[in-house]
Amino acid sequence: PELADESGEIVEMQTQEFEKYTVYPVWVKMLSGERKGKIYGFQYGEVEMLPKAFTGKTMKTKVMEQLEEILRGATTFEDIAEIEKAISEVKGSILAEEGVGFWKDKTPCWEMLRCPEAIRNECPAFKHQGLPCWQIEGTYSKLDDYGTKGDRTDICRVCRVYKRWGQGEPIEIKLAGQGFNAIPKTAVK
Repeated sequence: PELADESGEIVEMQTQEFEKYTVYPVWVKMLSGERKGKIYGFQYGEVEMLPKAFTGKTMKTKVMEQLEEILRGATTFEDIAEIEKAISEVKGSILAEEGVGFWKDKTPCWEMLRCPEAIRNECPAFKHQGLPCWQIEGTYSKLDDYGTKGDRTDICRVCRVYKRWGQGEPIEIKLAGQGFNAIPKTAVK
């Protein structure tokens, strides 16, 4: 797709829709302009879809990109030994974090809603698994309008994730300032 002074490539497409809420079915990684490298969601009408654009790509996570950069810089056995030591030191804590907190032994929201990998990895619900998504500002599903910061919880009341795991408890934001920033509406050629 081409935006005013920007271009991007589709990284994932998704068909999930909520009744009256905006859900972005087309995910684009910006390749140029001031938003280069960032990922944004668009509605179908905002993007000109080229025939081959429907083939989704799996994006590398930031961690993988950083690891590749570190490994490329390793030129001696000492460098490799240092990297191996660092990995073994943090390996246990990385593995221990997955599946802890609120979502332990539950199907998490990002799986129930089939969030694209690139979005899931940046979502505050995925990063802060100690809290349910309906208590976190700026999750993907809460970005229901342009210019919002995702602090409205109206969608949570009708969401199948809250209905499954919320047990009818009152919804209130307990973690703010960690979420996605909604994109300004941009005309796409």
